[in-house]
Amino acid sequence: MISIPATIWDDMIAHARELDPHECCGVLAGKDGVISAQYRITNILASMTEDELTTFFEKGKLSDLKNLSPDERADIAFIMDTMEFSSAVKDIRQKELTLPIFYHSHTSSPARPSETDIKKAMDFETMREKLNFPEPRHLIISLEEKSHPVIRAYHIQNSLSTEVPVQRQ
Repeated sequence: MISIPATIWDDMIAHARELDPHECCGVLAGKDGVISAQYRITNILASMTEDELTTFFEKGKLSDLKNLSPDERADIAFIMDTMEFSSAVKDIRQKELTLPIFYHSHTSSPARPSETDIKKAMDFETMREKLNFPEPRHLIISLEEKSHPVIRAYHIQNSLSTEVPVQRQ
């Protein structure tokens, strides 16, 4: 069970709504199943060149993204700003937090990992080990029904996602 304080829960929803129709992204961290820190991270996908996209996306998704405008790309995917992410990781380490959670929004689809979400989680696994970073959980905020956001968390391992209970404190 992951417990998220109401202030952080509400701020994640506000973050998703502020950037809608673009996907928002960020990092949460805590200890013993309780979240105590939130880091909003900029989704840089709209500002990336087509060449930069090849680093982050497989051929099929890349082809889809190249057919969209930069703004439309950020509506269906995200890439976290590396400087902001690094800053968050540094702070998480300094605070000795052990439960990292990556969050992002789905502005018009359910709160479950897409194929791209799962692939990106698996790609991060190799980097995670090099960074000596704890295994993250993945939280998705769905704005499919704008007036009733849905938040769900997942453990993604071996290309399979398993829902993890999450509650607002």
